[in-house]
Amino acid sequence: MSTHELALKYDLLNSQMNPHFINNAIQSICNSITKGNVAQSINWLNRLSHLYRLVQKSTKTKLITLQEEIEISKLYIELQKDLFDRGFSYSIKISNVLKDDLQYTKVPPLILQPLIENAILHGLKSKKKTGKGALHITIDVNDEMLYVCISDNGNGICTTKKNCHEASGISLENINERLKIINEGYCEKELLKVQNITTDAGIVIGTKSCLRIPLIQL
Repeated sequence: MSTHELALKYDLLNSQMNPHFINNAIQSICNSITKGNVAQSINWLNRLSHLYRLVQKSTKTKLITLQEEIEISKLYIELQKDLFDRGFSYSIKISNVLKDDLQYTKVPPLILQPLIENAILHGLKSKKKTGKGALHITIDVNDEMLYVCISDNGNGICTTKKNCHEASGISLENINERLKIINEGYCEKELLKVQNITTDAGIVIGTKSCLRIPLIQL
């Protein structure tokens, strides 16, 4: 495949990530309005509008800064947290090596959001009414690659590889394809791995999605 063809394919994959979560959020807000929560619903709509502008801007370019990607992720997590019945806890841990270089580190737009969405909507679904859900994101650097892991303490979504793909729709395949393109088709290890988190006894206690993104710093 030529460089031009790869560029066109990459642009198409980017456009597909203009996410459907906007529709899901609007539906939740509409439900809130019908219950009489007008002031809170207006607050949600304002934040959703800000998030949507960031998403629209980000998907018009091949790469955005890691700082922008984290901002989008935080806004999305906060919005979903408020839409949950009793919320959930979350943390984003960034390696000290990266903290001063977030604005110079480039990543594909919305490379984290689909995995965060899966963790919240699928992984933490069973925790929605208890407020005991937990989402953790770690971002590190290793061997010239960004290493990002997103984990939750839900019921798990992956019993088989097929099961993982069904749970996430186009997300996993799309992420994989975009990572392959920016990695110039070469990879000796998996760029995306999704698996259940289990105890020593084999009991599923959550899901972990890990990304290996080529380190691009400009």
